[in-house]
Amino acid sequence: MSEKPEPEPKPKAESAPESTPAPAKVGLLALVARALRHWLTGTLSLARRELLSLFVTPLAYLVGTLFLLNQGWNFSVLLKVLNDPLAARGPVMQFYFGGSIFIFWLPVIFICSAISMRLIAEERRSGTLEALLTAPLSPSQVVIGKYLGALVFYVALWLPTGAFYLLLRGASGPVMAPDVGPIASGYLGTFLCGASFLAIGLLFSAFSRSQLAAAIGTFVTCTIVLLAGLLTDQVEVWLAKILGWMSLLSMMQELAQGIVDGHWLWLHGGVVVASLAIAVVAVNPRRDWQSVAQAALLVVAAGHLAVLGGRHAERGDWTRGQVYTLSERAQSVLEQLAEPIDVTVLAPTTIGNGRPNPIRGELREVLMRMAAVAPNLRVNLVDPDVDRQEAERLIDDFGLSARDLPDGVVLIRAGQGSKLRRAHLLPSDLVTYATGPEVQANGPRVKSFRGEEALLAKFLEVSEPVKLTVCYTRGHGEPAFDDLEPFNGYAHLRDLLREANLDTKAADLDDERGLDDCDLLLVAGPSGALPATHVAAIERFAERGGDLLLMTGAVFARGKPALAPHGLEPLTASYGIYLGDRVVVDTTPVPGASDMTAFTLNTGWADHPAVRSLVHQPLALFHVRELRVDSGAGAGAQVLLSTTERGWAEAGIEALQVGGMVGYDEEVDRRGPVPVIAAAERGASRLVVVGSDEIALNAWLREDVAYSRGRDLILNLIGWLTQREVLLGIRPRDREHVKLVLHPEQLRRMTLVCLLGLPGFAIAVGLLVLWRRRT
Repeated sequence: MSEKPEPEPKPKAESAPESTPAPAKVGLLALVARALRHWLTGTLSLARRELLSLFVTPLAYLVGTLFLLNQGWNFSVLLKVLNDPLAARGPVMQFYFGGSIFIFWLPVIFICSAISMRLIAEERRSGTLEALLTAPLSPSQVVIGKYLGALVFYVALWLPTGAFYLLLRGASGPVMAPDVGPIASGYLGTFLCGASFLAIGLLFSAFSRSQLAAAIGTFVTCTIVLLAGLLTDQVEVWLAKILGWMSLLSMMQELAQGIVDGHWLWLHGGVVVASLAIAVVAVNPRRDWQSVAQAALLVVAAGHLAVLGGRHAERGDWTRGQVYTLSERAQSVLEQLAEPIDVTVLAPTTIGNGRPNPIRGELREVLMRMAAVAPNLRVNLVDPDVDRQEAERLIDDFGLSARDLPDGVVLIRAGQGSKLRRAHLLPSDLVTYATGPEVQANGPRVKSFRGEEALLAKFLEVSEPVKLTVCYTRGHGEPAFDDLEPFNGYAHLRDLLREANLDTKAADLDDERGLDDCDLLLVAGPSGALPATHVAAIERFAERGGDLLLMTGAVFARGKPALAPHGLEPLTASYGIYLGDRVVVDTTPVPGASDMTAFTLNTGWADHPAVRSLVHQPLALFHVRELRVDSGAGAGAQVLLSTTERGWAEAGIEALQVGGMVGYDEEVDRRGPVPVIAAAERGASRLVVVGSDEIALNAWLREDVAYSRGRDLILNLIGWLTQREVLLGIRPRDREHVKLVLHPEQLRRMTLVCLLGLPGFAIAVGLLVLWRRRT
């Protein structure tokens, strides 16, 4: 049988081609992120390598040891100076960070030159730079990575100096401990200077094969930039503005005070970016005109950003008490100035043996902040020692004498022609100076600055020539307004009102029209009953919408255990404020007083415009008469200040008259809190009743009375009564002052810590690293 041929296999149907996955679509953003991640990885790796090479180099530890030894010596000298019994108190960080060129600046420039000189020059000399660039690493990664490593090492050198603050805080105690804000801003300035100096040093290192040449170039350049700030008074005005805007000395002086101007961040940022951009071009072995043009454009852009950003930067205040920040009330007044006001400050830069003028810096700062708020405020600073002819011309124009020039004077002017108005301020109007033997040995020192209040008062004087008039009663046992006796006169009260741009005059209550030109009537300290005609005149004044400030204390009646009336009780009752028959006592004493009728309150303030700025502030009160407040009468009366629950209204008048001891009796006494200050409105009239008149006596209204805010209270009350809120919430700002009191043994131990502790720490770390490398 023949085999049948096998049938040919049918061709398979062609299957559809398998679908292949489409290539992943990678977005532009993902590509940029991937490239940035790759760039950062290489840069940070090189920065870590550079940092490790710095930490394992014996030369680095030698430099660090010398640096810490120098800083320890500087701080030990500062401790010795501040511990001198005759040493002046002051902001400690101004002494440390804002010190002389030889104490602070030269060590910083030296350390930055020593760190940066080897960054590129050593790689170029040893022939390893080409190996880095073929790692593969780009020139920008090499430059920025090495810069970051050097910057971290620079910061690490300064970290041990934080022990100085701990030593100073322990030595000065909690009461006069240094302010943390200026310390932080001082270290910020140190970081910014180091960042710029290292960038300049890296630039010189990129163009040089010799480390010594790079170090010398960095040191000389940074020193020239530093000393250029001293030429602001010796060059043309336009150049002086540029040098002042770039002055490192001014920067550290401001930062040491806790003033942080944002334009310094922009300036140093621009220097760093520009220096690194040029260094990248210098390092690139394949540079062409395109890379040079890109670097040039980056430098120009960095410069423009530094200038534009600096113009719009704000000035921060890092001090604990916000001593340089304008109050909200001051900003409100400045924004409402309707016409231009010219302010010329005639103040020498130095006074007496080359000491800095303590008032010039304060005025410059507060006026710069005011000018930033008020567009119509034009400020000009003139140094009489530099421009003597201009200073003498201005002095003659204001009718002053040349003897006002040595310490300085502020000239304020508004209007033109016949409407020209002038005013001036002397240093005694702007600051409160410290007193004592330390000042005699070290020169003047500003204790507190009250220029904000004084300047605003003069601005209002020249822009609002119409003054308000405060009339005061007399002839009823009130202390005299021209009496300087500490416990029997109101002369300081009169001066306080005049400084607040208020006219004062005695009220003529016998004349029916004697109160017509009075904006406010002050009845302070009557010890006897007012005649019926005088009471009627005061009532008519109130009915016409006049404002009243009544300061009436607990005056004992003669021959009987009761408080003497003054005849104004029905008037105050019509406002909802009733004067009681008892004396307020409290257990919180006034410094130097033992009687419970004299006490201090720092709580109990109400949320009222007249006293809102005094919350948590102390107020000393003496022989206080109790008040009762009816909040439902008329427009409603309000309590402004009351005692604590520990206080009470004492009914034992007879015991108090003979100086006997008293205690709370729940049957006849009134448990606190007891109102001692109250305010009310009735129609267009306002009334404030203060249950003590002695707070306005000369003895308690002095500027150096730190335990009572009586001056602020009176100004605030008058400001609310006359509706001139400019007087509210503005008070002197105390400056930081540190005074050390160390025993010789303590000073010796702290000096040893500074001179041996920190350098010894650097040596120990260096030996440890050396031992680990050998093992």
